[in-house]
Amino acid sequence: MSLYPLFKKAMTENFRDWKILIMAITFAPFFVALMHFYFGEATETYRVAFVNYDRGATSRDGNVFNGGQTLISEIEKFSDQDGAIVLKVSWEQEIAAALKRLKDKTLDLIVEIEENFSRILMDYKEGRRPATAVVKTYGDPTNPKYIMAAAWSDSLTYQFAEQWSGLQGPLKFETESLSPLKSLSDFDLYVPGLLGLALIMLMFTAAATLIKEKDKGTIVRLRISNMTTTEWIIAMSLSQVIIGLLALGLTYLTALGFGYQATGSLMAMLVVGVISCLAIISISVLVAAVLRTIFDLMTIGCFPFFILMFFSGGMFPIPTISLLTLGERSLNVNDILPTTHSITAFGKILNQNVGLGDVVYEMGAIAVLTVLYFAVGIWLFTRRHMRAK
Repeated sequence: MSLYPLFKKAMTENFRDWKILIMAITFAPFFVALMHFYFGEATETYRVAFVNYDRGATSRDGNVFNGGQTLISEIEKFSDQDGAIVLKVSWEQEIAAALKRLKDKTLDLIVEIEENFSRILMDYKEGRRPATAVVKTYGDPTNPKYIMAAAWSDSLTYQFAEQWSGLQGPLKFETESLSPLKSLSDFDLYVPGLLGLALIMLMFTAAATLIKEKDKGTIVRLRISNMTTTEWIIAMSLSQVIIGLLALGLTYLTALGFGYQATGSLMAMLVVGVISCLAIISISVLVAAVLRTIFDLMTIGCFPFFILMFFSGGMFPIPTISLLTLGERSLNVNDILPTTHSITAFGKILNQNVGLGDVVYEMGAIAVLTVLYFAVGIWLFTRRHMRAK
């Protein structure tokens, strides 16, 4: 039997069931928009309130110096390598008011500057050795931003004290980047996972295409013809790859529209996308072999969907549970999911500017798992639904 009529029928059925099709194509772009509004800033901003009790000091030359005010002004102007403000600074007159804001979680950190801050720095600069200046910080350990806010504030305060006192500490910190690429925001890091999500949604349209033929009884007429299970799966797979690439493209364009800047090859992303589509389709065949109705797909079918969505490492980091070690590479439990390797490959290509040669392992793993799931799925589907009764 020719593949073209089967392919045409598969595409027609998908467009007839347009609600599932639209859901599959737009689900991931919706999450791209959601993640952008949640993690849209390129740099995390930390809210810091300063309570400045510093009374200032006068040098031997008669110059007035208020170290507290100068320190706060310097921190207000500080930005990272991309020019983004790191600490959002506010002022409070009294510590009690600042502590109330900290409890309300409208602040991440409070910095209290003592009244002799300028006097002590001036004494150090003029050669005297007075007591140490105290800069006290307050924070809520239940706030995940507290530690980073304190780290930034303490580091900038330490640098300021060195500069104005003329003293140099025993340590000098130097940083060197392992990659010339730009720093990545939380949104940038989520995009590869969201591209994987766009392909995972293909499970519903692919499985629905197979289940509807059983549900409506048309599979009986197809069996009467000379069609084989393999021909049917190939025709269905071609239609689903097209839908998957549409979903992938729309998700990618949505990310670009919200400011995402990929560094890798679009062609490499498409190659990984095609083999990843086939991987999802292979799982869909297995799902369709087990389930009987569209209702089953929309209820019980959500279970494998959520396994793929949450245990592939695209939504959040998951614990590493090693199964075995091959050479220098560890095989983990979630490596049995092809989407794990798809998301890793998308991340390397789009965020690390690598080519297909650097994701050979990931593509090989996807291909092996695809063949395995197809073999099991086609065997089970043929055994349960394609044998003459």
